[in-house]
Amino acid sequence: MTFYEAALRVLESAGRPLHVNEITQQSISQNLLSHVGKMPEQTMLSRLAAMARRNRDRKLVVTAQDTFALVDWGLQEDAAALAVTGVPVPNPEEDLPPYRPPERHPEPRTDNVRGAGRGEKRRRREEEEEERRGGKRRYPPASEVCFEILSEQNGLRAAEVLERARAKELASEQYSETQLLTALAEDNQRRIDSGRKPQFVLARDSGVLSYEPPDAATPTPPGEILAAFAEALGLPFENGRIVLRGQAPVAAVAPVSAEVAEDLTVVQALRQAGRDSRRAMARVLRRRLAELEGFAFEKACVKMLHAFHFRDLKVAKRNPHGPLLTARKRDGSVEFRYAIRMVRGGGGIDRKAVQDLRRDLGHYAAQVGLLLTPGDVRGDARSEAQSQGGLVMVWGGDALADKFLEAKTGVSVQMVELFEIDERFFETAKLEGDEAAHRREVRARERDLETGHKEELAAAPAATADNDAEQPAGGSSDASASAGSPEVTEPSARALPAGAVDDDDDGEGDEGDEGEAEAGAAAGAAGEVGPNGEPRRKRRRRRRGRRGRGQRPEGTPGAVGEAGAAPAETAGGEAPAASPAEAPAPPPPAPPPPSGDAG
Repeated sequence: MTFYEAALRVLESAGRPLHVNEITQQSISQNLLSHVGKMPEQTMLSRLAAMARRNRDRKLVVTAQDTFALVDWGLQEDAAALAVTGVPVPNPEEDLPPYRPPERHPEPRTDNVRGAGRGEKRRRREEEEEERRGGKRRYPPASEVCFEILSEQNGLRAAEVLERARAKELASEQYSETQLLTALAEDNQRRIDSGRKPQFVLARDSGVLSYEPPDAATPTPPGEILAAFAEALGLPFENGRIVLRGQAPVAAVAPVSAEVAEDLTVVQALRQAGRDSRRAMARVLRRRLAELEGFAFEKACVKMLHAFHFRDLKVAKRNPHGPLLTARKRDGSVEFRYAIRMVRGGGGIDRKAVQDLRRDLGHYAAQVGLLLTPGDVRGDARSEAQSQGGLVMVWGGDALADKFLEAKTGVSVQMVELFEIDERFFETAKLEGDEAAHRREVRARERDLETGHKEELAAAPAATADNDAEQPAGGSSDASASAGSPEVTEPSARALPAGAVDDDDDGEGDEGDEGEAEAGAAAGAAGEVGPNGEPRRKRRRRRRGRRGRGQRPEGTPGAVGEAGAAPAETAGGEAPAASPAEAPAPPPPAPPPPSGDAG
């Protein structure tokens, strides 16, 4: 972990203010630091002094020069000590004349040379072993290193920052200025995306890096900060973001006006205020829980446990610090039995409290232990809870207050709705609108093609349709053509020879016979006669199926000119007499006798 995190862990375990040297020694002895360096005391002092001067989210106060304490302890801060804490003190030995050459460089001896050679071989062997394993030395993040260095002296170039980082063994020799600026630009971009202010500022004209605290009087706009890094790195700056190498360009976003940008800033500030409000309320709730006495803390915790679906809560035993309860809770398909220890007051929890609770698990046949306390949990207690043995969970300090907030116990909740523009919704709406417009165009083209096809059909010659409709029925056309008679223009007219009668057996009267007789007379007058000199009659052909009729030979009474057509017979076997309207019109010289006298 970092120097700052290690210092917080050491102070929580100690429970009292400590000097920076004590904090550093305990951090190294407990193996809490991920990287130590050549001067860990100086690094720890500069880091803690910078964090103690923050105006927001402070967790450290300075009680004396180079002495730090936690804010939650409520101790008075020494402003004079804070002013001189972390300020580099000049070394008086630097102004002294240098040593004489023999004293500065003693004569080498055999044992010294042998020892130095062994150390060099050992170091080389360790490096080879590390390379053989494929691992590399781990260094802290570039943003953290730059923050520590700029906290000591603000306003340095990237080369100077790298030089100081290498001197403290916080960066490798292969680490370049471009990599440092790229890492700082990515850190700024992540902060902007999360709604926070960028941390590092690069001057365009001088190329000087500086640390801009969040509470700066005149903060630089985020867009200008990212643009300066993009210009120094030679990378494109599109849509308010730096397009790094190997990354796809960000989709274009419509530019917003100053009023819209100001409104979005208000929304981001409100979101950050909501997170800060939750943390502040957790601290206030923790203090209220620590102030509860007697059974009040026990009843408050029981109500919170009921909200988390604990049941069958019973007091197993009591002691001066708090009761021990047993409870049950179902988690999925398995039900666990809990042993719950409640510790009142704001005192710290050490290893012994966790060990006692783990011992009680076996006495009460419980599978899980739960420790509830509003006080701080020391580092040894955390290590003991994570060690092998019965499972023990610790809800202490701010974690207990967070559980009360999660269960909505002891607090009243006011819902605040925060709205954001859903860019995906507008992109989907645009795509659906484009698809709808395309479908409308396709339907319009189809309607145009269908309309043009209908117009072409309507403009076709009418003679073709008339010729298809004027074809005569049966073989009358061939007969008329062989006799040299003119063509019949009516498609429904057919010629009947002499002595033939209409054999339409449809049970209806022939209303059109009189008209057909008149048409036959007109045809005779016009010269339309058959092959035997009789006039050709025209009548409308009734299309109806004739069933059960045989075909009679030609020349017999009742035969017709068409094949398959025979006159209807009566019950006695005689053909019915033809009506006067069915008799053919006599020719002008000598009309023949009617052919219907067969009966």
